Amino acid sequence: MKDFHAPHGVGGTSLFSAFQAAWFVLLLAGAVGGMMTPGAALSQTAFPTGQGGPLVGTLFGDQPQLFPDDGRIKVLVIALNPFGITESAAEQIGLILQKNLNNTGHFAIVGPREMNALFEKDHPDLVDCREIACGVEAGKRLRAENVLVGTLRLDGQTFVLRVRLINTFSNITHYEEQIEFDDENMDESLFRLVNNISQNSLLTGRVLSSSIRGIVISLGAKHGIRIGDFLVVYKKEVPINNLEGDQVDTQKKTIAIVKVLNVNENSSEAILVHQTEEPQVSHFAQTFRDPVRQIELVDDTRRELDTGIRLENKIRPLTLAPVLLADSERRKWQSRLNAAKAQNRFWFTVAAIGGLVSLVLLNDFEETNSHILQTAGALGTVGFGVRRIFQIRSEINELHVEGRAKGFTSLRLEATPDYLGIALAYRF
Repeated sequence: MKDFHAPHGVGGTSLFSAFQAAWFVLLLAGAVGGMMTPGAALSQTAFPTGQGGPLVGTLFGDQPQLFPDDGRIKVLVIALNPFGITESAAEQIGLILQKNLNNTGHFAIVGPREMNALFEKDHPDLVDCREIACGVEAGKRLRAENVLVGTLRLDGQTFVLRVRLINTFSNITHYEEQIEFDDENMDESLFRLVNNISQNSLLTGRVLSSSIRGIVISLGAKHGIRIGDFLVVYKKEVPINNLEGDQVDTQKKTIAIVKVLNVNENSSEAILVHQTEEPQVSHFAQTFRDPVRQIELVDDTRRELDTGIRLENKIRPLTLAPVLLADSERRKWQSRLNAAKAQNRFWFTVAAIGGLVSLVLLNDFEETNSHILQTAGALGTVGFGVRRIFQIRSEINELHVEGRAKGFTSLRLEATPDYLGIALAYRF
């Protein structure tokens, strides 16, 4: 995989052939895996249309469903945003990431190729989407529960991959991680990354049977369930209406907390720990694989059951809200940008002063050693200052591109009676 080290926009026949071979092996492995494991997740290029069809009367009711309605978490994976690496190499690493997400059995995945094919005709502005804002909008249109966005940067011989899992309806970042890897440990690093994403994502199953002794849930050992785990049981009950008053969905109502006593391969047996209603067949159960997140979920649910008040509004909004993700990463980026601008002003001042001194010395030029040295020094200062200005301006441009890719800034067109131009809008 050394071909991945080619700089952006540069490639040859060997690189193209290597990527073709890698893509063929990936497809072949996915096909064989699907035949060998009937319960495995569908391959990235073979997602069926959802069984329910589009939701007529909703904001995005004209969009078909690419995701299967099989209980897995629906995740839209946006194409990785490359920095210092070819588009083809970034795409291949993105496909490996999607394949690993599929193999967890935890997620239903739709990738950028399916999304682009669907939006190419009716929504060309969402084609080849790589930023958070358009990714969230695309996820809402496809009824994805989460959107995975990421950037891929080549730092010498090391890849730096940063991913963020965002809820499409609340714009909340559920998980974020940055990893570094090279050609040799890429597979292992991506596997650990996907496992961390799975650990920090909700597992959702159904209640298969219910009795006075407990319930049986469609989550087992292969999903990561262990004896002693706690799950939250809920039902979809409260109707959600659109602006015309038609019911388009239902809001969930939490009714119980259960504890796992026995685990099978595909199911678990649990007893009731806390309840407000009796769980019934077709109700749902959810939990986290990560113990800390699991405890937080149970504590929040216990308070909810005790007070009868929901701690979070689960009604899906019908308007597209701007993405506001205030975090330390944005502050770090802003500090780097401010530092670069300060350096640019400093060297502009140095070049300007050097230019004035050069003009004075050249105007009163004398053929003496000291005067020649002074003039050469002033001209050298001007040249070095101009060189630093161009270097820093290039860094500032790269920071602006990074900021737009990560959703920190956006471009807008401003028009006034005396001014027409394009400006950067900062999101804080």
